[in-house]
Amino acid sequence: MQINFHQKHFNLSDHQKDYMSAKISGLEIYKVMADPGVSVKVDIEYQEHLSTDKKIVLAVTVVVPHETLRAETNCISAEEGIDIIEAKLRDQLEKYKDKHQ
Repeated sequence: MQINFHQKHFNLSDHQKDYMSAKISGLEIYKVMADPGVSVKVDIEYQEHLSTDKKIVLAVTVVVPHETLRAETNCISAEEGIDIIEAKLRDQLEKYKDKHQ
């Protein structure tokens, strides 16, 4: 699995990248995620104009065979966002597993 980070108006520290990579790699319990052809794109952007405290927009796109899974959230920190997105992706991967078995 290949993970690509794209940052806009936001710089991820090495610790944050490692944390996010570990969370996404934890999804390899689903057989499809262990496929070498699976690619993951993490987009993170700081948006000053948002009216809430949650000014970081985090989106993760996972390209698996025959489908593209995507989860997005507004958050205060990158760590909080990836925790939310991991749960959303788990739900989508369960549905994918049921559909393609």
